[in-house]
Amino acid sequence: MSKQRKMFHTQGFSTPYLTEPIPCTRDDAWLGHGMYFWNEENDAVSWGINGKKNFKKYSVYTAEIECENVLDTVFDEEHYDFWFKSIEKAVDALTKKAGRKPTIADVNEYFLERGGWGDKVTGIMFQDLPSNETISKVTGLYYRKRIQLVAYTKEIIANFAHHFDGDC
Repeated sequence: MSKQRKMFHTQGFSTPYLTEPIPCTRDDAWLGHGMYFWNEENDAVSWGINGKKNFKKYSVYTAEIECENVLDTVFDEEHYDFWFKSIEKAVDALTKKAGRKPTIADVNEYFLERGGWGDKVTGIMFQDLPSNETISKVTGLYYRKRIQLVAYTKEIIANFAHHFDGDC
């Protein structure tokens, strides 16, 4: 049974428009190297305005993401427990080895060296904790989840298309 989810990919404005998402290869990428998507359009817009300022404009794309083999740390308790224990194990090993608190890059490298999250995990859905007051309609209460998904393989991405452009 297909578990598709419409999601949003934000990039700096350029033409011609993209025909596929651009992978993030930054060492500090939250969930490692991959193609990042937002669950909500307004988060994609916020990322465009705040994260793509050097372009002066941004583009938002839509895609259907096949989530059958995505590690869902947001809505699936078993997936979250697996993910949490995996991170804790990596942190313990890295701290013992280096004698310091690991960075995101250290954790990502740890999983990359060990073959990532396994052959069956094609992506990870993750909720970050926003601290931007404009996200919440209630001062100090962040009741809306800000959800991202990283796709490790293009095979789970379908119907990638330009959605709109915006100004930073």
